[in-house]
Amino acid sequence: METLFFAVFGILILTELVKGLSANGTPPILQRFSWQIDLAYFMWQNIRLFRLVLSAALIVMVVQLSPQNISSFVVGVVICGALWGGIYWLFNKFWVGRYKFLPITQKVFANAKDNQVDLNLPVIGVSLNGETKAYPANMLFYHHVLSDVVGGKPLLATYCGMCRSGRVYDIDWPEGTPEFMLVGAISFNAILRDSITQSWWRQETGEAAKGLRQGDQLEDIYFEQMTLKNWLEKHPDSLVLQYDPTFANKYHFLGKLLNFEASFPRWHMQKTPPLVVGIVCNGASKAYDLIELQNRQIVNDDVNGAAIVAMSDAAKTSAFVYDRKLDGQLLEFVMKDDVITDTQTGSSWSHLGHCTDGKLKGKKLAQLQSYQQFIRAWITFHPDTAFYQF
Repeated sequence: METLFFAVFGILILTELVKGLSANGTPPILQRFSWQIDLAYFMWQNIRLFRLVLSAALIVMVVQLSPQNISSFVVGVVICGALWGGIYWLFNKFWVGRYKFLPITQKVFANAKDNQVDLNLPVIGVSLNGETKAYPANMLFYHHVLSDVVGGKPLLATYCGMCRSGRVYDIDWPEGTPEFMLVGAISFNAILRDSITQSWWRQETGEAAKGLRQGDQLEDIYFEQMTLKNWLEKHPDSLVLQYDPTFANKYHFLGKLLNFEASFPRWHMQKTPPLVVGIVCNGASKAYDLIELQNRQIVNDDVNGAAIVAMSDAAKTSAFVYDRKLDGQLLEFVMKDDVITDTQTGSSWSHLGHCTDGKLKGKKLAQLQSYQQFIRAWITFHPDTAFYQF
């Protein structure tokens, strides 16, 4: 009976460990399997039942037990109890999304004049119905989710540190505006849970992977990712989210991480994979190595019938993708004497897609939605992607 008792106790400990590792602190090898989210959701939904049934079984056996060596039995119970308690605390009170990455406590926006955020940091920028706002990527990196209203539209700005991807979604639901919290990481991507249906959503795609809304899709909101300096040059009237003083130290470290001025300890994560700029045109996806693009500065390409040009600023801090068709004319861009020009008219252009001189002066290229992220995340969610060959 004693052997059975400790076997059941071992199952209780293992169950708690599996629940924790399924979505938090997940080993990289497990992140590669598509069924990880099935295991995680099952364990999270049923962990209380497992605890109740296994604890009841232990109590029943304790009542029936008459251990021959009571002292060794008690020591065994204490050790097993401490092990279970430690695992429970680790994955329910410490190493779990809602505690490891706390929600923002105050949202304060400032104009360009009063802004205190480093201009060299990347931001996720949104412009809706005449209102423009920028969210520093290092803030979103820490909080992962941030709900806001821009131009009267409730939205969710997100950023996943494991895949370095930003996304913005429409959360104006008929049943109300939900709050989202971070569950953990699955397939190297953040999993979010909404407060209304408790469904699990993939940060990368906005798809409800589990729960009552399974199969539903959050509607994308167009956003731009670039340095704050470039953003304010393009949108001088924009408001900029300022640091929450409670988490200033976290933001500063993550800001250095995003600018490659700092790195996590080697034990924290795998070797940093390459970053790409990804786009989806006419149902086809394509990615461009960010470093190669920054070195080249201009790439003219065709993606499933869509003529595009990918650009980088001279400082190699931001990347942009534009439609090469302007007023029915297909343009091709080259770098001439450190100035971007089109070969059709010889006009000069800025990396922000504005014609600054020449026949087309005053014209603007239509910017396309692009995503900057780790290549492993892009491939995971765009398995049929093509890559530009530099």
